[in-house]
Amino acid sequence: MYQDNRPCDVCGSEVRLRAHEATEDPADATVHGDNDSTVDERVCTNPDCLTNAGGADAPRP
Repeated sequence: MYQDNRPCDVCGSEVRLRAHEATEDPADATVHGDNDSTVDERVCTNPDCLTNAGGADAPRP
């Protein structure tokens, strides 16, 4: 099982892991060209963090 205990890179709050949204084709759920990424996405637990603002321009935790 993958664990990522690093705090949010933007605000320093705790981060939890959430599975990417399911797709019909498993190949679409795989991160291509980035060997360091996982199938899980990091989600900051701070609702006021800029990473939770949404949109393509929001930073990643």
